[in-house]
Amino acid sequence: MDETLATQLLTSLLPPNIATLIQTHILSPSSPLQTLKRHLLLQAAHLQPLADRLLDKLSSHQAALDVLLPLATVVATVVVLNWIRRLVLWWTRLVFRAFFWAMVALFVAWVWNRGFLESARDAAVLGAKVAGYVAVLKDVWVDEYKRYEGQQASGKWDEYSARRSGGGMYEQRR
Repeated sequence: MDETLATQLLTSLLPPNIATLIQTHILSPSSPLQTLKRHLLLQAAHLQPLADRLLDKLSSHQAALDVLLPLATVVATVVVLNWIRRLVLWWTRLVFRAFFWAMVALFVAWVWNRGFLESARDAAVLGAKVAGYVAVLKDVWVDEYKRYEGQQASGKWDEYSARRSGGGMYEQRR
């Protein structure tokens, strides 16, 4: 029998029906893949003289090649990083849009299950609690800002800040 190494490996590793499928559709000389391979090799043979002339020209201009090769590497790196950035942005936008529409669907389901009036009352209670929390945060922030402004105006800092910055009682002991 005229079996090649690839055929022997296929029949020994794969089930018989898959091995015959690969043999007839991929490894056969009349298969589209083998035809494409022959066509690409023929085109590469036409490009060989052009590649040889290009390499001859590059070898005679080695100094220019020493400058252009790192430059080409940097440009290729920037292009690839730009692709990665765009891909990350696309996925991030996709996730945020999916999250937004999931929240819209959740809100609609909540209103559908609770009813419009019950949902409005729940939203009002939640809004009042959030507004109260924000008011408390605002008061804390305003008090801290006033304390900071007072310290800046009087030139006094608390003892911890004075020790951390090297001023205050620490400087008097030296």
